[in-house]
Amino acid sequence: MNGVMMLVNEFPPLPVGGAETQAERLAIYMAGHGWPTWVLTRRAPGLAANEMRQGFQIIRPRTIGSGKIRTLTFMLFALITLYQMRRQYQILHAHLAFGPAFVAVLMGRLLGKRVIVKLGGSNSIGDVNVSRKTWRGRLRLAAIRRWADVVVVLTDIMRDEALSVGIPLDRVVLFNNGIDSSAYVFDKTSKAAAKESLGLTGKTVLLFVGRLDPVKSLPTALEALKIAQISCPSLHMLIVGDGPERLLLQDIAENMKGQVTFAGNQKDVQPYLRAADIFVLPSITEGISNALLEAMASGLACVATPVGGNNEVLDKGKYGRMAPALDVQAWSKTLIELAENERQRLQLGELAKQRILDVYDFNVVGAQYESLYVQLLDK
Repeated sequence: MNGVMMLVNEFPPLPVGGAETQAERLAIYMAGHGWPTWVLTRRAPGLAANEMRQGFQIIRPRTIGSGKIRTLTFMLFALITLYQMRRQYQILHAHLAFGPAFVAVLMGRLLGKRVIVKLGGSNSIGDVNVSRKTWRGRLRLAAIRRWADVVVVLTDIMRDEALSVGIPLDRVVLFNNGIDSSAYVFDKTSKAAAKESLGLTGKTVLLFVGRLDPVKSLPTALEALKIAQISCPSLHMLIVGDGPERLLLQDIAENMKGQVTFAGNQKDVQPYLRAADIFVLPSITEGISNALLEAMASGLACVATPVGGNNEVLDKGKYGRMAPALDVQAWSKTLIELAENERQRLQLGELAKQRILDVYDFNVVGAQYESLYVQLLDK
């Protein structure tokens, strides 16, 4: 069977975002289904040049210098590695439309390999709009447009952005992000114990998981919480993650009577998912959020803004509640309604969990990618 070579700038165990997490899940799935699978990524201090993990191999070519020099040398050594291994793979799959994607389409063209480029985001922080801002980015987009066999997008917005830079519609495929739903099976007993371990017994716990970045609009959620606590004093918010807005958020939360906990980055978020009652995602733009998928798989009632992938994941409010971005009053009203109605929270949580099993479980998503790989090889 022909092999799959995935390319991504960063890869676990480094701290990574959603796109890299999805790359890891896909590598595990493909290796587990008998496909020879490699991941080509940057080397970082303390990490081996080659590593076997769960049936697939991670290859980390050496780099030189820092900044742009480091990027260029990574691309150069990646090209050399791909040429040396050219007889072992037939599919190149780049995650995100940046340096590794340019390497993939170039080597795909030179070596006659099939090439997939998966976009990771949309709007101002998305692959397309970020790439449009520089000549290097425009060059990458031109190469992807010309030589990629398939461009994978996660949302209708991302598809429109791909089309806007000339990528033909018949080469754009809409796929979902996936999750191993079996890892998120919790019950009331574990929730009570999790709350007790975090000192939150008797609290109705809101949870946010992600980077503390302006695009996540966490001040909206905190200001809404201030209002909601007047009617629902048991509300407590857990914020898991770190980022440039942490100090600002801590300032906002300073006078909230200890009803906000900043947990920082956590390798394992499951204890916080177990303790939570409501998941919040107040972003002003979003792809397919891994944190939202994990919360849904955990059976949490979810509140998110109707932007990007949130609309599609929650099906415009069928599987969770939607509140407009930056609208503090709407968010506070929604939080109060859910905090006061445990039955509604449980119903939404069950709907969310079933949505994951039907559409976003990695057995479903992985099978779609495997089918795509087979189709490309058949060509």
